[in-house]
Amino acid sequence: MSNSDPLTRSLSETAAARGPNRPLHTRGGSPNYLEKSLAAAAEPFKGITSDGNVIPHLFGIQKTGVATQTIREAAEAFLGSLNSEQRGRTLFSVDTDQWRKWSNIHPTLMRHGTPLFEMNDGQRDRAFALLRESLSRQGFEEALNIMHLNETVQEMTGRLSEYGEDLYWLSIMGTPSAAEPWGWQWDGHHLIINYLVLGDQVVMTPTFLGAEPVHATSGKYAGLRVFKADEDRGRALIRALSQAQRAKTIIAHETSGEDFYHRVPR
Repeated sequence: MSNSDPLTRSLSETAAARGPNRPLHTRGGSPNYLEKSLAAAAEPFKGITSDGNVIPHLFGIQKTGVATQTIREAAEAFLGSLNSEQRGRTLFSVDTDQWRKWSNIHPTLMRHGTPLFEMNDGQRDRAFALLRESLSRQGFEEALNIMHLNETVQEMTGRLSEYGEDLYWLSIMGTPSAAEPWGWQWDGHHLIINYLVLGDQVVMTPTFLGAEPVHATSGKYAGLRVFKADEDRGRALIRALSQAQRAKTIIAHETSGEDFYHRVPR
């Protein structure tokens, strides 16, 4: 095992032990989930709007002074570690619609790139190096902890084909460059990061971070907890509201899928 980073060693050991022949659950989701998702990805890209109409020039290309050289070098090192077959399914053009084919739910749907369980030790080291160079230390550790908690779900359910800390895929979009746009995507259950680089400007959206449970009370990662500070801030906010404000703010007393989005005209 080549991994020397104590933060990623345990996850790397899991991925190496399961290997490329681990079982995968390739069905699931709500009715016609996959078909609807692929149809949406096939539509011309518009972006997120408040009323269906795009606001032009809302965000511009500008110098930021952010150092991105080490991010580019980490991506080049990862690509350089892949064999030709892996590279062929990991490297996409920067304008590929694969950017839009990600899924938060746990079944293996729309995944692309090279997964952690198919990488050798050196490739995983380089994949984690790209994640480490791209994120803050806090962000890097939170991403790892979300993956660890997916292992906790596997322990709780016994469903190895559906859960595990090794079920995450890395893709590179565009050739890593100092001047031209390129990026990467990390995709798996409760952790999706889309990361675009243009010179010294970075756009990290859409990004999805989640966990269920948020606290491991047993198993390999017993004691691990994520999002506590976010929970505390959320509780503090709701307690600060008046009864009238709460009536406007709380849209449902119990959560369901329909409560998490609001449809607007296309």
